[in-house]
Amino acid sequence: MKLIINRGLIVFNSLIRWLVNKKRVNVIDENYKVILIVFQQIFGDSIIISDSLHAYKDLFSEKEGYEIVFLARPSVLAFMKETLSLPDEIKYESLDFKKYLEDYKYYRKCNERFEGKIDTLIVPGTSLSAEIFSTSCNAKRKIGLIRSLKVKGSFITKLFSQIAYTEKVKTDKDDMMLQRHRQLLNYLGNNSYKARLPELIKKEKEIKDIQYCVLCPGASKMEKCWPTERFSEVIDFIIEHYNMNVHLCGGTEEIQYERLIYAQVKYPERIISHIGKTTFSEWSSIVQHADLVIGNDSATMHLAAASRRKAICIAGVYDKYQFFPYKVDELDEIDRLPNTIIKEMHCEWCRTKGYDAGFGNSECTKRIKENKCALCIEAITVDEVKAQIMHEMEGNEL
Repeated sequence: MKLIINRGLIVFNSLIRWLVNKKRVNVIDENYKVILIVFQQIFGDSIIISDSLHAYKDLFSEKEGYEIVFLARPSVLAFMKETLSLPDEIKYESLDFKKYLEDYKYYRKCNERFEGKIDTLIVPGTSLSAEIFSTSCNAKRKIGLIRSLKVKGSFITKLFSQIAYTEKVKTDKDDMMLQRHRQLLNYLGNNSYKARLPELIKKEKEIKDIQYCVLCPGASKMEKCWPTERFSEVIDFIIEHYNMNVHLCGGTEEIQYERLIYAQVKYPERIISHIGKTTFSEWSSIVQHADLVIGNDSATMHLAAASRRKAICIAGVYDKYQFFPYKVDELDEIDRLPNTIIKEMHCEWCRTKGYDAGFGNSECTKRIKENKCALCIEAITVDEVKAQIMHEMEGNEL
């Protein structure tokens, strides 16, 4: 009940603030040039946006009096500072976006923190928390990189998607997120920026194996996770055909996958689990020096892309093309794009339209409520993954 009351107060207050800000004269000093980038997303998304931050630094330069503030979750900022090459000219600050939507006092405190201090607010990827933040903010310009398709979710999500921004940059549904960041920068005035693979801070090799495979069986949401019994078959195949140890990666909340995989494989002694046991820097190192990386749509796969590793991603069509397959405007000779296994489905773009995977498909929605993967993930077979492994490791034709 307390959570419902808090959320109700947050929604009501943000709408009142929006109405007040529309009617009053803006109180921000015309010489105050603070650019606030509201980044409510998670680890993998932070890898994707990292290269474009250098372009923001050039577009809104200190020499012209601009100050750029990048606002992200505390854990995401810690990850970015340990693993990514970031411009020093940007100021990095934290905000707990989950708490922002659930704790009215915290919501008010965050709004007061930026009241009257922001000239331009930029949201390079929408969510309900970012849209409520933008709705509540009294910045002169509020620019959102919005979804490629019309939102068809609940009344609240549709309402805030409509009123959150003074300017909207609508993406092309066939563009990957790297290209969408380029589109936003083009809109803001940087027409020379090209979408390219991000760069990681180079790490020393942590693993003693001469060759090894990294496998990520988890993801930020259960609907993204290919069944562990299938991953276990793939692990046995890798050990038998390529004589490589398999190193499992993932966060503390994904520890159940370690137990399941150890119980299902033929060669548990050839598996080394790092799930929930590494620092961000160690995680990055393990991926950077791998000979093959396999996993669900997750931060590990984005680390693999930024490391130019051989990589195979098992992806769904709930946000088709947004994250996988990888697409860029420019490729250097050393660049390598992840190989993506993805199924065409009639219900594609469900999360783009409805904020939740399975939107509009009752069978898929039921599966997700039961903590099973989405139908588009379920449709991917072990043989398809094995074929992609052979293609990557041996150059076999598919």
